[in-house]
Amino acid sequence: MKHSVQRTTNEKNHPLDVPARLYEEARRRLLQNEPLLERTNGLGARVLSAGEVAALESVGVTTAPFTAKQDSPGGDPLAQSVADYMALLETSYTTSEAAKQLKVDVSRVRQRLREGTLFGVEYDGERRLPRFQFERRQVLPGLREVMAALPVGLNPIDVAQWFLAANPDLEVGEENSSPRQWLLRGQPVETVVALARAFE
Repeated sequence: MKHSVQRTTNEKNHPLDVPARLYEEARRRLLQNEPLLERTNGLGARVLSAGEVAALESVGVTTAPFTAKQDSPGGDPLAQSVADYMALLETSYTTSEAAKQLKVDVSRVRQRLREGTLFGVEYDGERRLPRFQFERRQVLPGLREVMAALPVGLNPIDVAQWFLAANPDLEVGEENSSPRQWLLRGQPVETVVALARAFE
């Protein structure tokens, strides 16, 4: 499984790239276990008590920083996959947050999740909505059609990376766009729909 979002130098700080950068930053912090730390007066202080750390380690969860590079041969693919997944969740909206962003009732968001016109990830008894499908308090243009074309039951990480990674079939000028960038730029939705139908 691919664990990075390809970007050209020109795209690196582009506003359309914000969700990709959010996921990468969250992933970096998760791989280094930074959510388990808090900064106090410039010093690192653990949030977890010794008992909590022992409980985590007893079920195989380490609180030691993961320092291997994500694409290094010695990196743990399982750890990377878990970090990718948690980064996706950490940067996603709850249903109430999504409703607030879209200025609609929470029931409307839940309805769209049931219809499959918004993409949600089950987590801790609720649905999380990854940010790649939103832009400026609106749903990504063409999302309804693209979601309908994607195969059912895909891995959430694969879906997020598919939307965010540059695609050679989506060329604008001299650069390849991601499906998200393509749709935000007002390019034909049908082109992304065709790619979604061919998703493997």
